[in-house]
Amino acid sequence: MKPFFLVGAASLLAACQMTPMQPAAYYSPPAAIEATPPAAPAPNPAPMSPPIAQPAPEPEMSLPTSASDPCGASSLQGFVGSVAPQPFPAPGPVRVYADGDPITMDNNPSRVNVVVDRENRQRVVAISCG
Repeated sequence: MKPFFLVGAASLLAACQMTPMQPAAYYSPPAAIEATPPAAPAPNPAPMSPPIAQPAPEPEMSLPTSASDPCGASSLQGFVGSVAPQPFPAPGPVRVYADGDPITMDNNPSRVNVVVDRENRQRVVAISCG
């Protein structure tokens, strides 16, 4: 048993004796480096112009509503069959989708639902609340 142990220990010690690694040569820059002239200073920025006046917000639009028509969809029925204007002229939230599109099932009575055709997604097919 001792001979096997000695042979195993000797082979482990032999495996541990490796030749030392040589250090890698480091990069040394070329001896002659040309000096670059200093960059010209950046010109002073142009003076800022005064802010441009923004147009006044459009007055809130309101549509006639009722208990059965809380978003005023009945007054928007004139858009059915025409190209949907961008943005759609409704006072509250508007949801535009094509029939068959996935939409949320939440019900918001003040929201105007505008259904457009599937082919070119421009012609208004129906307008409702919800």
